[in-house]
Amino acid sequence: MRLLVTLSLLAHATVLAAQGAGTISPGMSRAKVVAALGAPTIERTVSEFRYLFYQNSCGRACGMNDLVILRNDSVVDAIFRSPARHYTGKSSSPAPVSAKDAADRAPSSGASKSSGTVRMKPPSEPNDARPSIPKNPPTVGPASTSKPAPKTP
Repeated sequence: MRLLVTLSLLAHATVLAAQGAGTISPGMSRAKVVAALGAPTIERTVSEFRYLFYQNSCGRACGMNDLVILRNDSVVDAIFRSPARHYTGKSSSPAPVSAKDAADRAPSSGASKSSGTVRMKPPSEPNDARPSIPKNPPTVGPASTSKPAPKTP
């Protein structure tokens, strides 16, 4: 009987762990994000913000990689296009547009462009494959307060 109870608890714990894999919540630390999603493909830090980019299966079709944004080592936002990843908070990303929705929104061949919504094609590669966030942003110190030495003739 003990063996049966132990096995059922172990199976239940395994199922819970599998459900939690790939799920990010607000307030998680970078270490917990890496434990859940693995090491990021690209990582950038600007000021107190850290951006963790993860490759997804729809990079070309979606136009972007998955993104986790941390502020002072705490998750503040996440944008996922991969169906295997989930964010329990409210993402700043708009909902993805399915192919059916895009076809429904596209103007018919007889309609003028001004009367219908014209959708742009996705980029040939993800926009964030080489993000414009600098790796080492330049720092500017305060101006010098000393007076220059007088020139002697």
